[in-house]
Amino acid sequence: MLTACGLAPQEQLRQLGQRWFNGEVPLQARMVGHAQDLPAAAAACINCHGAGASSERFAVALNRNWLTQPQARRGGPLSRYDAKSFCRVLREGIDPAWVVVNQTMPRYEVTDLQCRALWMHLSQPGRPDARR
Repeated sequence: MLTACGLAPQEQLRQLGQRWFNGEVPLQARMVGHAQDLPAAAAACINCHGAGASSERFAVALNRNWLTQPQARRGGPLSRYDAKSFCRVLREGIDPAWVVVNQTMPRYEVTDLQCRALWMHLSQPGRPDARR
């Protein structure tokens, strides 16, 4: 899926993560307790974690600081995401403090490559869409 386009492999991977986050390339996901996958458009991360005004978001806007700085999430102890815990929350719905996230967040059938690409996109310093 990565092509030689003059960009370093890490940048290619980050851009692919951005495309998955924005829904330009579909991700496979389903709601907890459901046997059917969500339509691709409904599984796009940006739908809930987009960078729009906070009143328009369903969930927290994901950015480097929110992911990597120690925070008490959902009443749990201080924790921060790393690449491994980020993949666990996508796949299993368990955050870095081992607290289960709300069932309204889909569980994703993502590969290690997809997780890594999404993590690279979201944890990038100074990401242009992180503050909107």
